[in-house]
Amino acid sequence: MKKAIFSLLALCLTLSLAAVPASALTLEQAKELLTDHYVDGVPQEILELDSLDAILEALGDPYTFYMTPEQYEVFNQSVNGQVVVGIGCTVENAFTDGYRIMSVLPASPALEAGLKAGDLLVAVDGKELTAETDPRTLILGEEGVSVTVTVVRDGQRLDFTLTRRMVVIPIVTHELVDGAAYIECISFGSSTADGFKDALTKLEDQTAVWIVDLRSNPGGDSNATAASASLFTGGGIMLYFRDGSGNYNYTYTMPGYPDLTDLPVIVLTSEHSASGSELFAGEIRSYGAGIALGQRTFGKGTAQLVMDGRNCEYMENGEAMKITAYRFFAPDGAANQITGVLPTLLISPENTERAAFLLSCPWSDYPENHLQIELAGQKFCVDVTRALEAENRPAFTELLEALPPSARVLYSTGKSWDECEPVAPAALAEELGLKDFTRRTFADAADSPYVREIDTLAIYEIINGYTDGGFHPVDPITRAQFCSLVASALDLPAGKPGRFSDVPDDAWYAGAVNAMADMGFVTGSGSFGPEEVVSFQEMAAVLSRAAVWASMDGYDFDQEALTEQEQARYAAFADWAQSSARTLGKLGALLEDVDPTASGTREMAAGMLCRLMENIHLIWN
Repeated sequence: MKKAIFSLLALCLTLSLAAVPASALTLEQAKELLTDHYVDGVPQEILELDSLDAILEALGDPYTFYMTPEQYEVFNQSVNGQVVVGIGCTVENAFTDGYRIMSVLPASPALEAGLKAGDLLVAVDGKELTAETDPRTLILGEEGVSVTVTVVRDGQRLDFTLTRRMVVIPIVTHELVDGAAYIECISFGSSTADGFKDALTKLEDQTAVWIVDLRSNPGGDSNATAASASLFTGGGIMLYFRDGSGNYNYTYTMPGYPDLTDLPVIVLTSEHSASGSELFAGEIRSYGAGIALGQRTFGKGTAQLVMDGRNCEYMENGEAMKITAYRFFAPDGAANQITGVLPTLLISPENTERAAFLLSCPWSDYPENHLQIELAGQKFCVDVTRALEAENRPAFTELLEALPPSARVLYSTGKSWDECEPVAPAALAEELGLKDFTRRTFADAADSPYVREIDTLAIYEIINGYTDGGFHPVDPITRAQFCSLVASALDLPAGKPGRFSDVPDDAWYAGAVNAMADMGFVTGSGSFGPEEVVSFQEMAAVLSRAAVWASMDGYDFDQEALTEQEQARYAAFADWAQSSARTLGKLGALLEDVDPTASGTREMAAGMLCRLMENIHLIWN
């Protein structure tokens, strides 16, 4: 598809620390920068506010803010792997009843005291934090001096007293663990690619797979991300950016960029993996270099332009302003804004690491009691004897539960792989005595023409069944149920209440319906009709709007006018649904031979949603 390509400015994707009031930059200069660069445009009523603090608060974008020279220096240190005096943790800049700790650095006071990623920082030395408080100004300080931080964990307030000291921020570390090459990366900065290169050079001959741990990686520089991922994939386009006018930029590595390995990559992800780490995972997915294992990622799919003295004459004495200027996409065109990256294998946090190491067994053509798992174009080997050991058994059980229908499993007791027949994970679990194995799929969907799609969504915990354990595939699906399904698939946060008169705030579906309305995926004039059965063409229209938001292809198809041939092909659809049907058709997600006005069913909804997610690469398989 032809795209307008313009020169790419230097971008920084790191989740930084808290924003603070502006000082040196004038209000008019700040307004000019926001008008010129902010991706969604700034409403005039916001621009008319009388202070930058008020403008930024009204904008509601936690990634757009001003930095004093001191804060900009700390910001660069957090990305590029320098030495600071503090406690050794990174903190998300968005304030929601506190500042969430994104990662805890190794060999740091924070780690030794017991702070954890996900803790909510709410006070420092007894001072309660607010959206206007910069926690760095309270935590950083003189070496050897104690500081008490208060966090909320599982609803409980906990105090930790730590002694500040010099903390080295190691961006990349590597080691051999149980015969597997394990690389941990906590940020993408100027030294990251060299750290990956060092690991790949030293460990290539000693491992069967690469395990890249990004579970506590909040992001970093886009060029560093591209350079690091390219060591696994070779040169090529590594990510796209789209500005508010619909123009594309891209970052790429040259065709001769060193491809240092052909071994598969297992990227470990969590809810704390954000921005650059999501880009890295998307690049590995796009080039078929491996899989991801863990939890759905944070969902930061916007890129920030950092205006400083190098590219803006308004910035003096080291100050800077960070502005959300782009939405970014993986090389395969998938976005991860809000929805995040859904890993190939959805595994609980407690079993993520062990499951990855179980997939790292060295290869053998004539294995004794081993599994071969083919997934996302890669082959992995599992030593069953090791997997059945007590400490590995829960992770092995969950690994089998997480295998999507696209996976192919062979079990050898001494035969060559060519002599083995595929085995279903559930049957294998029964054969091996894994009594805790739980089917994520539905028995009553076995005869559905969309059983593969239903099973796939069930494996990824996107759809739920009824209390009787069934999916009820042929039951009609209401507008509320359909909104809940799509909102779950995209991981949308609950929407603003009070949007529709017939959607009570306490209704089970209210958060999903309002979220879909906030995104512009559904509309209504005062009322919504949540209990009405949704029609097939209405489902197509909603999914098409989601595709426009979530993928480059969906967006670009939506810009094209219907041709005469397409008008004839989709003539059975209402005028308002023809373009949507065409977009879904081009994306391979429109079900064939269905009357557009027919009542939608649960299996139809699952069939279209799954095909769409697969074809715009929101499902990694």
